[in-house]
Amino acid sequence: MHTQPSGRPAEWFPSSVTLKDCGPYPAEVLGHRHEEMVLPRFTTEVTRRITAEFRSDASITLNLRFTGEGVEILGLGDPPKGLEHCRPDAEGRYTLGHAFLPWREHTTTDPAELTRALVEAQAGGYPPTALDAWTVAFADHGHRMAVLAVYRTPDEDPAAYDALYNVLYANGLSSYEITAARADDAELAARRWFSSQRAHLEPDTVVWPKVAPATRLPADPR
Repeated sequence: MHTQPSGRPAEWFPSSVTLKDCGPYPAEVLGHRHEEMVLPRFTTEVTRRITAEFRSDASITLNLRFTGEGVEILGLGDPPKGLEHCRPDAEGRYTLGHAFLPWREHTTTDPAELTRALVEAQAGGYPPTALDAWTVAFADHGHRMAVLAVYRTPDEDPAAYDALYNVLYANGLSSYEITAARADDAELAARRWFSSQRAHLEPDTVVWPKVAPATRLPADPR
C-alpha cells in the first residue's frame, strides 16, 4: 500500500529503519511520511530477515509470511486476521505496513534533548521567521540522513532559535533551513539535496565534517 500524495511521483531515498526493538534494517524511504511514520521499502533478502525476526520477538503483535504472490501481514488470533498483502514493486521491493506500522529511521544519536528543546520552544509560541520557513533537523550518517524533526524556523532574534541551534550543535546533529509551502515539502527538498550530495557514497562511509546546523539550502527547483 502506498500513501503517495496525489500527483506526486514516488521518490525513494536510502535509509535504515527500526520497528520497536527490531532492526535496524537497510531500506529506502519515501520523501514524505504519514502521521509521523516513515514509509519504507525493502529488498527480498531484508524482507525475509524481517519476517524471521518478527516471528521471534514477543513485542511484535503480527506475523509476516511469504506467499506465491508477495508477503502477507497477519494480526495475531485464531484464525489470524489479514492486515495487508504486499506485492513486490517494479524494482522487486516490498512496502511493508505503510500507514499502520510505526517504522522509525535508525540513528545512533539520542534525539531526546532536541525533542525536549523543541517542545519547550513550541510551548512558548515562538515567532517563525516566515510561514514558509522550515528547519529539517537530522542525524548525518554519511550516505543517508535520519530525519528527526521538521519545524518552523524561529525568528533569529528570540531565544528559541539559539536554544535549538545549541542543542543541535552540542549533540552532533545537523539541520537544513528551507523555504517550502508545507513541512512535507521541506522534508522532501532536504532529502533531495542530501541525496544529491551523498549519492556517490557507500553505506557506512564516515563523512567529516557533517552537515552543520542551520545550513541554508537554495530553493528546490521542483
